Amino acid sequence: MMTKSVTRKDVSRAIAELMPQIMRGVQLDFFVTRGITQTQFLMLAAVRAYACCPMGTLARNLHVSLPTATGVVDRLVKAGLLSRSEHAEDRRQVFVELTPKAEAFFRDFEIIIRRRWEEALASLDGSELAAFHDVITKLRDRLRTEIA
Repeated sequence: MMTKSVTRKDVSRAIAELMPQIMRGVQLDFFVTRGITQTQFLMLAAVRAYACCPMGTLARNLHVSLPTATGVVDRLVKAGLLSRSEHAEDRRQVFVELTPKAEAFFRDFEIIIRRRWEEALASLDGSELAAFHDVITKLRDRLRTEIA
């Protein structure tokens, strides 16, 4: 039996098509009940990635203006998801970081995403699941070293 040659482009396209299906329902069931918009979620994810982060860095990395980033951060501070602090030597420089409430938000979010993946993976047999795990673990580890 001849197997079809699969390219990186084929795989990346399949992943790109799969991700919205994995996220389906998360926005309605999870974000809306917590009063979080997609923009606010992206801001929280960026802060989580950078830890204690200057506002300017957030704005640049999210490709938004500083006033736009400030407005999103203001709403997240008011919601108790971010805290804001000034640099000790330069009060013009503002840092933001996640609060314990935001950490709990991400723990809950990860539980929902894991459940969605468990549903998607239910159709795989044991050997397919093991092979998929090996590939995903390798990709995760590779991406971690690229970010570090």
